[in-house]
Amino acid sequence: MSRSALGHWLLIRDSLDAYDPEKLIRMLREYLTPRVPPGTRKLTDEQHDTMAKHIQRMLGQNLGPWYTETGLYLGNESFGGYCWCHRFFRQKPTPDMSVEYNIQLMIDALERSREWLFKLDVHFQALKRDLPRAPEDQDIRMLALADGIVTTMNLTADATGCEEAWYTFAHEALAWMFDAIELRPGYPAGKLMRKLFAFESWHSPPESELRDSAEKVAAAIVADEGHRHTH
Repeated sequence: MSRSALGHWLLIRDSLDAYDPEKLIRMLREYLTPRVPPGTRKLTDEQHDTMAKHIQRMLGQNLGPWYTETGLYLGNESFGGYCWCHRFFRQKPTPDMSVEYNIQLMIDALERSREWLFKLDVHFQALKRDLPRAPEDQDIRMLALADGIVTTMNLTADATGCEEAWYTFAHEALAWMFDAIELRPGYPAGKLMRKLFAFESWHSPPESELRDSAEKVAAAIVADEGHRHTH
């Protein structure tokens, strides 16, 4: 849970709406068209790698925190299904050398990442709105928190297809969830999360196991809150 600074999720969420795909498409087109003119049959490794690196830099400089602060960079192993080796003018068995086609693949992959962030945001807002806060509501607060954790994990497992290292995004999403609902889990809950949410690539956690773990973590959070209030 690296980026747990309060307010981090707001930074990410607020940058989602500033994304301008049309502007990005124009920039990509401007860069790629002269380098892959119509009639190009194939690229040398050097041409391919130089262009790929330039575009990766361009994306980092022109997209907001939803891209630069989340690990959702184009070509990451878990998200968006984009791979620089096999998608960027190197499709098998015959590469598609159309600039427009290759730009569209990039835009589609970025859109899949954004879709996950939008779904998380809807979930976080509902959780924040509906989370019981009265001292006598500890039990239902615990269950609502557990539900929130399970939904966050499931949204991430669905969006990544539990691909390589998907759990890094599951841990990020959980940190964002606590940030969005303005809750700071104490040390015992943090320790439990590290132990219970140690997922593996290519495997989604069994639903009953996930719910059981989520309830244990939520119970630790609520107990810690109760402890803080009485001291």
